[in-house]
Parts: sequence; structure tokens; C-alpha cells
Amino acid sequence: MKSEQAGFGARLREALQKAKLPESAAELARLVPQYGGTAVTTAAAHRWIKGQSIPRPENIRALATLLRVPLDWLYGEEPGGSKVREPKVAWEASVVDRHAVDAFLSLDDGHRKLVRELIAALAKVANR
Repeated sequence: MKSEQAGFGARLREALQKAKLPESAAELARLVPQYGGTAVTTAAAHRWIKGQSIPRPENIRALATLLRVPLDWLYGEEPGGSKVREPKVAWEASVVDRHAVDAFLSLDDGHRKLVRELIAALAKVANR
């Protein structure tokens, strides 16, 4: 079981790095419930990152959703030891930003226009 835990920790750290998220147990504990998992302590998330334990199935699903990796890869079951999949479009953004873009794309046209106007106004202020 120890090697399974260590393997999971290595895959989780790789996925965090590819997603441009810090190896932060506090951040992981905060994000997991937002992506369909159950609440966890910072200590539990720390043990996942360090490869000392494996999360419950619902939290592994949440991690896969959050990090945009195949669930079977995160479980360590994908044949050939494939790496975390790259985004289809080559652009640099954190996984949190990519989820924000997905949420933006799900808005109706009127709300999308408002968000674009807000971003333009904020960018204008930031570039002064």
C-alpha cells in the first residue's frame, strides 16, 4: 500500500505543477469541496501531497476535475504511464483561470458582454 500512496502523491504533485497550482495543502483542502469532494482537513491534504495516504473516491474525482486530469491516470490505472494531458489550445493559464473561462463561456451573451466590459475597464486601470 505504501508504494500506491507514494505513486498517488507523485501523480498529484505532477498534476498540481502542470495546473500551475502550488503544492499547498491548505489550498487543496479549500478547493476539493468546490469541485464535488467532501470537506477535508489541511493535514489530510498534506498527506495526499506527500504520498502518505490516498483520498476517498469522491475526493479523487474532485481532484481529477479540479486538475483536469483523467480519473484513471490519477488512480494510477492508465496503461503506459501517460502524463497529464496538455490543454488542447496552447495558452498559459492556471487551472483556476481555465475553470473561470469555462464558467464565462457558459454565460448568456448579455452576461458575457458585461464580463468583457469589466475586464477591459480593469485592464485600463491596471495599465495606467
